[in-house]
Amino acid sequence: KPLLKSPLVLQKVRSSLQSRGVASIASLGRAFRQMDSYDGNKKLSKDEFYNGLKDYRVDITKQEANALFGLFDKDGDGTINYDEFLIGVRGNMNSTREAIVMKAYNKLDKDGSGHITIDDLK
Repeated sequence: KPLLKSPLVLQKVRSSLQSRGVASIASLGRAFRQMDSYDGNKKLSKDEFYNGLKDYRVDITKQEANALFGLFDKDGDGTINYDEFLIGVRGNMNSTREAIVMKAYNKLDKDGSGHITIDDLK
């Protein structure tokens, strides 16, 4: 994967998107769908990713976008799916948020199996 001044480029993308109102999960979903509007396959190609960032007026070179694409494409399939996009742009949850999510998950997982089943939801 190409070298990337990742903290700088990633921060530039994050702040550019935030300055245009793309910060919540809902707005990131809209941004992803807009970037994917070329073919609607629920995955971003390198071109869709780059052009989408440019549409949001992110000051990024093609080389930087390609390097960031490689960083976001966790499964290495040559595309960025919604989960990869969301994690890439938002980053991982902080420990406080993760603790809240785990508490909610454990409450739903009534039998402690590590999976939430239909029976757990009854």
